[in-house]
Amino acid sequence: MISDFPDTMYSSCLMKRIISSSYIKYRKRFYSSVQSFTAVESPPDNLPTFLTTDVLRDPRKRAVELYMPYQNISYEEELKLKQRQLESRFQSVAKTLFYDRALHPSIRKLIRTNDVNLCPIRDIERTSATSEYLTTCIADLGKTRSGDLALGIPNRSISNDYSTSNEDNQMMLVLPIDDIDIYKKRDRLIIKHYYNFLQKEVKDISNIEYVLHHWRPIRIYTNKKDQKNVVIGYFDRKVNNSERQAARERLFTYFENGPGRECQIDHLYFERRSQRWPIIVNETSYEKIIGDKNKPFYYDLFDMKFEPNLQSYGISNLIAYELIYGEVLKLCNLEPTSTVFLQYYSDIGVLPLIACQHVDQCYGLDSSRFAIKAAMKTQEKYPHTQNIQFSTCTTKDEFKTILTKIEQNKKKNASLTCIFGPPRNELDRQDLRQNKFIVSVLRECDFIDRLIIVHRGINSSVLHFLYSLSGGESTTHKISGPPFKPVIIIPFDANPRSALMPDFLTLYERD
Repeated sequence: MISDFPDTMYSSCLMKRIISSSYIKYRKRFYSSVQSFTAVESPPDNLPTFLTTDVLRDPRKRAVELYMPYQNISYEEELKLKQRQLESRFQSVAKTLFYDRALHPSIRKLIRTNDVNLCPIRDIERTSATSEYLTTCIADLGKTRSGDLALGIPNRSISNDYSTSNEDNQMMLVLPIDDIDIYKKRDRLIIKHYYNFLQKEVKDISNIEYVLHHWRPIRIYTNKKDQKNVVIGYFDRKVNNSERQAARERLFTYFENGPGRECQIDHLYFERRSQRWPIIVNETSYEKIIGDKNKPFYYDLFDMKFEPNLQSYGISNLIAYELIYGEVLKLCNLEPTSTVFLQYYSDIGVLPLIACQHVDQCYGLDSSRFAIKAAMKTQEKYPHTQNIQFSTCTTKDEFKTILTKIEQNKKKNASLTCIFGPPRNELDRQDLRQNKFIVSVLRECDFIDRLIIVHRGINSSVLHFLYSLSGGESTTHKISGPPFKPVIIIPFDANPRSALMPDFLTLYERD
C-alpha cells in the first residue's frame, strides 16, 4: 500500500496547474511532498526538507497529510479534483501518441476527435465515501530508532532512508494504523491487541530481537457480513517443532481466552513463513487456530460465495470491486455460441466464474498458484462452472502458448474478449515488469477483438503499457502486431478520502 505513495505524491504535484492558488496554499505541505516518510517518534537530526518538523513529530498529523488530504472539503469537490488529476495524466500519454508519426491512423484520428485526450473519460463512479470503508488491513512489524517495538503501516527500512549503519538494517519506521480513520475500528482493535501480545512476548522472553525475528505481519480480511479473517505470520525456519507449537498456543490463548477475546475474531490463521520478508511470500502454510469450520469465511459477490486467497493483500474495497467488475461484464461482448472469454490476473476467479455461463469457452489465468487454487475451490461448489479452464501462467511464452491453442481450437466465427487485470498489490513490483512482453503477445493475437484493461492507480509503467497497446513503440523493445484503439476510460473512486488515485478500466477495440 505504501509503495504507491511516491507516484501518488508526484501525481498530486501535477494538480498545481489545475486547482486554485488558495487551495494550493492551504495544502502546500501535502502537494510539495514527492516521497513518503513516516515516524512514530522524534525524527533524526538530518531532517528531510520536504516536510515540516511538527508534522514529522506528530503521527496523527502525518496520517492526515498522507492518507486523508481531502478531509476538509466535500466529497463532490474531492471527486472533481481526482477527475482533473486523472485527465492530466492521460493527456500526457495522448500528446505523446499525437506526435508519434508511426501511429496507426485510426488512433491518430481518435485523438484529434477528442481534443488530444487519449479517449473520452467518463465521470468517476462514486463508491462508499463513509469512514471505515477499507475491507483489507495490513500491519507490519518493525522497530523504532530507540529500539522499541513498532507495528503499523509498512514502510522502507530506516537504513535506506538516512543511515548506512548495519545496526539499522532491521529497523522500520511505521505509522500506527490507529491514527487513520479510514481503517475500521474493529481492525484497529485487533492491531492493538496484536501489539499488546507482542509486548507480552517481549516481557516473557526478555528478548525483543527474538520477537522481531520470528513474529511477522498481520493481515485482516473483511467481507460484507463484517466477518474477520485474520492471518498472523511466524518465521519458523530455525525453530524446532516444540517452540513453534508453544508460540502457536500462546497466540491462541491470548485471542481465544485472554484479552484479545474482545476482538471477536471469526477466523484466525497461524501462518508458518519460510522467509521473513516481504509481507507476501511464496512458500507458506496456514493452520486455522480459531474459527468454526462449518461457518467458513467467504466473499459474497454477484450472489456467489468466493474462497479468499490468503496469499494476497485481499480486496481493499468490496463495493468498488463489485462495481468495477459489473462494468467490465457490461462492456464484454458475451455470446453463448461464439465468445471466447479470457482473463489474465483472474485472482479468485470472479469474472470467469460469472461469465462462463454466457460464453462458448472460458479461461482464467494468474501468475499465482495460490490464486488459481482459491478459484478452483469456488469452482468445485458450482456445477455450471466446470467448463472454465484455470491455469497458472507466469511467462510470456506460456501466455503465448495458451492463446495459440485457443486460436487453433476456436470456432469459425468466434471472437476473443480478453480482460487484463486488475493486478494485485504484490504483483506491481514483480510480474508487471513483464508488461512490455505481454503487450507484444496481445497485439500479435489477431483474433482479440475486445480488450479491457483494469488497473489500480496510475504510474509510469501503466501509462507506458497503455501507450504501447495503442501503437506507440518503445526505443528498447519493438512491438509488432496491429494496435488497439482506445474507446473509453471509466474511473472508480475505490479510495475515497485518501491520497490514492482512482482505479480505472480502459476499453480497447480493433478496426
